[in-house]
Amino acid sequence: MANISISPKASSFLHSNQYLLALFFGVIGAIVNLYPIELAFSIALVVGNTAYIVAASFLRPGLTLLCALISVIPLYFYWGHPFGFLTFGLEAWFISMLRARGWYVLTADLLYWLVIGMPLTALLIWSNMEFAQSFVFFSVLKQAINAMLYTSLACILLFTFNDYFQSIKSSQPPLVKSLPKWLLYSFWSISAFFVICVSLVLSTNFSEFQKAQLEKELEINNNYITHIGNSYLNEHQQAIENIAYQLSYITDPAERKRALSKFHHLYPGFLTMLTASKQGKIELASPSSIMEKLVIGQFSVVDRPYFIHAMEEQKLFVSDVFLGRAFGNDPIIAISAPLYQGDGLNGPSGIVEGSLNLGMFGLYDKIGHDEKLIKTIVTDQNDRIIYSSDSLQLETLSGFSYEDRAYKNSLNLISLKSEKNEGEMFIHKQTQLMNDWKIHSLIEHKFSLKNIEDLYLVMFLTLFVTLLAASFFAKRFAIHLSRPLRFVMDELSKGKKTGDFRDVPYETPTEIQKLYQELRVNRLALLDNQEELQKQVFKRTEELNQANRKLTEQANTDTLTGLYNRRYFEKNFKMMQSIFSRNNSNLMYAIIDLDFFKNINDTHGHLFGDYCLVTVANMLKKFFNRDSDLVARFGGEEFVVVSQCDDVEILRSRMDEFLQQIAAYAFKDDGKGPITLTISVGIAVGQAKYSNLGEDWFAVADECLYEAKDNGRNQTKITVIDISAKVNV
Repeated sequence: MANISISPKASSFLHSNQYLLALFFGVIGAIVNLYPIELAFSIALVVGNTAYIVAASFLRPGLTLLCALISVIPLYFYWGHPFGFLTFGLEAWFISMLRARGWYVLTADLLYWLVIGMPLTALLIWSNMEFAQSFVFFSVLKQAINAMLYTSLACILLFTFNDYFQSIKSSQPPLVKSLPKWLLYSFWSISAFFVICVSLVLSTNFSEFQKAQLEKELEINNNYITHIGNSYLNEHQQAIENIAYQLSYITDPAERKRALSKFHHLYPGFLTMLTASKQGKIELASPSSIMEKLVIGQFSVVDRPYFIHAMEEQKLFVSDVFLGRAFGNDPIIAISAPLYQGDGLNGPSGIVEGSLNLGMFGLYDKIGHDEKLIKTIVTDQNDRIIYSSDSLQLETLSGFSYEDRAYKNSLNLISLKSEKNEGEMFIHKQTQLMNDWKIHSLIEHKFSLKNIEDLYLVMFLTLFVTLLAASFFAKRFAIHLSRPLRFVMDELSKGKKTGDFRDVPYETPTEIQKLYQELRVNRLALLDNQEELQKQVFKRTEELNQANRKLTEQANTDTLTGLYNRRYFEKNFKMMQSIFSRNNSNLMYAIIDLDFFKNINDTHGHLFGDYCLVTVANMLKKFFNRDSDLVARFGGEEFVVVSQCDDVEILRSRMDEFLQQIAAYAFKDDGKGPITLTISVGIAVGQAKYSNLGEDWFAVADECLYEAKDNGRNQTKITVIDISAKVNV
């Protein structure tokens, strides 16, 4: 027969076609991903990923990954981070791998997001995007639902254009589809797509409505506090002007004191009130008890701005926010006005001042609003915090700073630059008072996402229920369609040698009846040959398995102790060293030697010595019981152990524990009573890439073993190997 081969040119053309397909679908996906569907902050639906899901049906994993990486390029610029390359690239590779093993792309994608995609997305958001941590659950649900959307869309496209896709040269094996699975796959793909589409339309409309409602609430809160704040300031400014006018016409000190006290009682918004002479000396104060608390140096306000401006400008003055002195340490603003005597031609005779309580804003913040929903911050003209809702835990008179987190559909999103509010985001509305103070109303962004998050959770559960319903109905439809065929298969599988096959009891197409008759004849002929062949195959297979097991055991294990032998150890050391080296792990190479073992053999006999070796080997096997531990008998009374070591001190502690177990064990000799023995251990620990030769590690560990024996035995000596130097510990 002539040899048939494909020329290199033709092979290259086939491969180039596959690459062109990957590039084509990748570009299509990238174009669609240029226009993601906005939902919320940095949350958008992407539909272009449909391209690489379709590509996964007929391209090998590497090319599917290439297609996905091209499709995700626009999302990198849209989201501002590269995590999409990881999650979506891994998704494409995973689906293509499972598709090559006969999985449907929809079930493969569902498995990916449940097992890998959702946990990975949550981890990436939590560890790299602090401002997005407050809606991790929302983001993860959105990713899974988004994946089901574009994957079900891909399945619908594969169904609709099946003839076209069948004409493409595929690198994937054809799917073997049972009727129930085929129906389930079809039902669920279509139902999932329409359930998600309808739910997304409803959730998007609800999101827009909720957004408008929240902004309206913020505006109402701002208008309310602005109105109250302006009224509060106006009222107390006018009050100071009134008391200044009254006191200017009262000359009797006692009468002035009563008037000031009475006036303060009418305006409790002032923490304190005082009058000062032309020289700045305090004459009267309300409450009067604070005069008794003043010390020398506190009776003068000549250096205070509210005294200087009122005297020099001879008009009402409102100070910036400052901390009170002598009359308390609360943040206040001072409102002052000049006092006059007589005709006032000689200028002001002093001032009257009231320290306005800014904490009253807290009362207005709580009236008519849920403290847990709307937060309020009041700042002065220098953007210092005068008042903030208690739950924000912001320091009074500290600077109010925040980062603008505005995005396409929400231009009023911020995050506070505060450790106590780190990662939290707020919808923000600002209004300015008449004195250039600002009212900031905030609602936590997570509250605005909570209802949408609930909708997504309901959508996720609906998809799950849809899967169950689709499974049920697909099974019922499959029963009606496949029941005659199943009956035929069951009858033939019973292997009746008498030829007494039952007739099909259901309404059956004539083609199935005819096929059934032919299969019955052929089945009887095959039964005898099949039975004999099965017996022979079973017998030969069992013999071969037993022989292989015996040969493998003899080749790899020590016949006395049951541990791996030296040959197996040396064969597998390089593999373990290579794995540890790739993982940047430390390797521990230990040599364990029984102390004075020759004396034991000479005194108690070699059989007792073998018993001691077997017992120590079993204890070693139990002590080093991790899958990654390699324990072997190296020869005579020497054992070797190779394992991963992350902490030298923990290793030392464990080895001391093992030495104590050996020393405490009673080895029973029926002739001479129980005896004890000890072991010495030499250990080399270092980076696995130190050497890939077992001889190098053995040399260091063996040197440690000799040091342990020279130092009195029954001890462990460890050497930590550094690539540039050795350090003994």
